[in-house]
Amino acid sequence: MDSRKLVPSGSEHDEERQQIRSRLRKSLRNDREQWWATKAKEMEKAATKGNTRQLYRLIKETGINKSSVSEIISEKDDALICSQSRRLERWAEHFREQFSWPSATLQL
Repeated sequence: MDSRKLVPSGSEHDEERQQIRSRLRKSLRNDREQWWATKAKEMEKAATKGNTRQLYRLIKETGINKSSVSEIISEKDDALICSQSRRLERWAEHFREQFSWPSATLQL
């Protein structure tokens, strides 16, 4: 990657930059394939030994990462809340509104 920085700017060096970019992509692809091959061997080894804990840990590491829950919430007027204390107050308001329904008494 440092070799990219050594190429001077200008359109006359486009071909050189293209070659460096191509080599970089190829290297990244090879590194990725090697990483997956290593992980697959580790998983096979754990499965062969019957070590399900390690196997599931390895599967979890290689799987899709779950997105974290956003902590950004807003006021009723859609203004974003930044402070932690106000955020807690707003959650309390929200749930008070959700659970404060009028009593359901039937008139017979």
